[in-house]
Amino acid sequence: MVRDIAQRRRRGIDALEIIPLVDLSVFREETIHRIHRGLIPSSYRWSRKKTEQAYSYKNYGDWARCIIVGAKYYLTDEEYPHEMEFGRFARFTWRNNYGYITRLLGEFVDELSQKLGTPVQSRVISNYTSIPEKPLFRYSGLADYGKHSVLLHRIMGSYFVLGEIFTDIELETEEFPQHRPPDYSICGNCSLCIDSCPTGAIIARGTIDINRCLQYISENLLLMPRSFRELWGNRLYGCTTCIDVCPKNRNLARTGEKHSLGFVGQGMQLLDALQLQEKDWPSLFQGNQIGIRSYPSFIKNAITACGSLQYRNALEFILPFTLHKNELLRAYACWAIGRMRGKTSKRILQMRYRREESALVKSELESFF
Repeated sequence: MVRDIAQRRRRGIDALEIIPLVDLSVFREETIHRIHRGLIPSSYRWSRKKTEQAYSYKNYGDWARCIIVGAKYYLTDEEYPHEMEFGRFARFTWRNNYGYITRLLGEFVDELSQKLGTPVQSRVISNYTSIPEKPLFRYSGLADYGKHSVLLHRIMGSYFVLGEIFTDIELETEEFPQHRPPDYSICGNCSLCIDSCPTGAIIARGTIDINRCLQYISENLLLMPRSFRELWGNRLYGCTTCIDVCPKNRNLARTGEKHSLGFVGQGMQLLDALQLQEKDWPSLFQGNQIGIRSYPSFIKNAITACGSLQYRNALEFILPFTLHKNELLRAYACWAIGRMRGKTSKRILQMRYRREESALVKSELESFF
């Protein structure tokens, strides 16, 4: 009965299925192996202990009996402006689709309780790092892993977010298959995602070196290699190159819902981004996942984009950051100004070099002398 209800209830939810608390030990060991190899940086806040807890359903296993997995499709007919000086947000973050699917799944739980005639103990989550969302959704049979390590659905491609409901509902007795590691057969001989990743972050089928991933780098304030900065382009938050080039993501229906929850649009002009004030940051992206990142990490992205594009009109707006209290922002600002070339840029860098005390910032300055 529960499975029938789940399959009938699709209002706003684009894929839905019920699964048991499946054994995830194979995926747990693979994740721990990646940590040991250094492919998951310590700043990612994903330790061996956290892995063991997540893949053993800590805080859920003592009461939950099944998991309802759902997906929300977000590919709409909206497009980016064409000018390069427009800083782009990755498509998945134009809206708070995570919060939206959480809301929809919460409504589903209420309906489920009514249908069953009894209260359902549950917890609804989405984009919650203490739960391995992708292995659970794959187990449902609704999608499989591509070589880019992102899930692929036959209708939605990779343009969907996941949500889960942990419940105390007992599933009807049946034989459940073992959860097997992916074989990436869905991709055939294609390796476009691997070949197209700007930084070579996809080091093997389904294996990402997060240290090299521009999505991860865009979320954090860290000093990326200069070679990465030069190919940054007009990214302002996020990177989806690997899924955008995937043949499975071509010619999809652009029918994603244009809901208003956490809507921030496709991005903003780079010059406007550089003029954002730190005191206003808490309210700028309220209700959107960009807002959980720090102001300095966002400004770092804007400065890097201007330097990558050698956007000379941005020089006067980047200049104040050469005096910023954060040495990483000073380093990025000096690098970006150096990329713009010319006598004015050189004079600014020479003056900053004489007054700069940070060895890190000086190393950036010295690269242009």
